[in-house]
Amino acid sequence: MPLVEIDYRRLFERLTRRYGGATPQALEAILCPVLIPIRSLDKTIIKMAGQSHYRGSFTVTIDRDCEDLIVPGRTGKFVPASYRDGGVWKELAKGRVLTVDRTAGIAEGEVYTGASGKKGDLETALGILSAKDCWEVDQYGASAKVLSGLVEYSLVQNLKAAGYAVRRMPEDTAKHIGTYAYCDFQVEKGGAVKRVEVKSLWGTNTRYARLIHSKGKGYPTSSCKFNSQEFFAVSLFLRTGNIRDFAFARSVDEDLKPL
Repeated sequence: MPLVEIDYRRLFERLTRRYGGATPQALEAILCPVLIPIRSLDKTIIKMAGQSHYRGSFTVTIDRDCEDLIVPGRTGKFVPASYRDGGVWKELAKGRVLTVDRTAGIAEGEVYTGASGKKGDLETALGILSAKDCWEVDQYGASAKVLSGLVEYSLVQNLKAAGYAVRRMPEDTAKHIGTYAYCDFQVEKGGAVKRVEVKSLWGTNTRYARLIHSKGKGYPTSSCKFNSQEFFAVSLFLRTGNIRDFAFARSVDEDLKPL
């Protein structure tokens, strides 16, 4: 395929047309989380009284690049030093600020691995994590949404290239129009229409996919709504680093295959 020359000035103008006055610095700050060097890392695993999760400990230096982000409760992801140097992005563990000493210019925090809080998962993560890696903080909370949008765009392009017609379902549906779709896409080929839900892998345990569903009126469980989500397109980005990689799972009625 021949290389296409990109006019970056025109590209930037198209990207910011809707956002009057946006600068390249603003766009970078929104799209690119801050990489904060780890000052120290303590791999001793402890479990505090009254808490359900295991944790290690870390500190970061508070400087002008991150001082407005460092407050108790701030969370971020630990990423490899190789990513900072141009390699593939990968989440190694999670980090949360516990205390801040602005006089000393140091913040202390805990290293953990998500909702499960299992000691074995943390041991594995700490076996990989080093003080040479970085703590990544999303400045304005946009990176997860941007990633989600890029994943869905990539899925649509994959499906269209394979000859499917794709319809993106609305985020919400007014009552006078109909009921909520409960799926991300309707995909059609050869007269057959199937409902597809896009999911992601667990950030710190990419062996599993997050097949969960929002609780709400008429749907009291967090399990997937299998009767309206026939196929699950699971983004493998967190495992492969490629936004175009997917795995697929089919929802099968328990009358056909119990459990």
